[in-house]
Amino acid sequence: MIFNQYFYCPDLTNPVATLSVEESEHCCRALRHHAGDEILLTDGKGTVGTAKIMVDSHKACMIEITETHEAHDKGVRRLHLAIAPTKNIDRIEWLVEKCVEIGIESISFILCENSERPRVNLERMQRIAISALKQCQTSWLPPMEFVPFKEFLEKHSDTDADKYMAWCDDENTRQLSQETFQHQDVILLIGPEGDFSPAEIELARANGYQEVKLGNRRLRTETAGLYGCLLMATTN
Repeated sequence: MIFNQYFYCPDLTNPVATLSVEESEHCCRALRHHAGDEILLTDGKGTVGTAKIMVDSHKACMIEITETHEAHDKGVRRLHLAIAPTKNIDRIEWLVEKCVEIGIESISFILCENSERPRVNLERMQRIAISALKQCQTSWLPPMEFVPFKEFLEKHSDTDADKYMAWCDDENTRQLSQETFQHQDVILLIGPEGDFSPAEIELARANGYQEVKLGNRRLRTETAGLYGCLLMATTN
């Protein structure tokens, strides 16, 4: 019997695989699956599949992959959110969960001059993302990184994408909601609670980022990130 629950297995290319300790625990102890049961899998890279449990160990559940196919839940754009993590880590963890649910392609946590959080536990963020992936039954797990702001700009200087920087400037009237995207790839920069520094703004401009507003209200960092991603995902 196949239950309506995804399990995460990063490699679906081999006929036999062993689930991670976390997934084995969830599958065999929490949900009480046994040998012979069929389960649903995703690799987080756009492939889903069916497998039969061979060994129902809650530490190393061994499965036989019987079928795989490409999922059809990929968005029309590849959305890359680059955001300065908030001082309250709960807020950024909430954002990661929501970004997975709506299909964000990549997430970069950027270290800015005004950042109040100098590091991020990427392993914990990965666990939160996997949990969201399974909960909403999507097949795409966004890669995540923590990188200095300047290094991020340099890394994507040659990326053929629409590039935007959300900036709280009263003279800026350009709204992201009114943009017509020209590329499949879109990058959005969201600064820390203290906003981008003047030097960072000039550096982003020099790297081809357009300054935009996310409505006419001042939003919390994590709210701005989610709202910007929703706009990019739903605007033609």
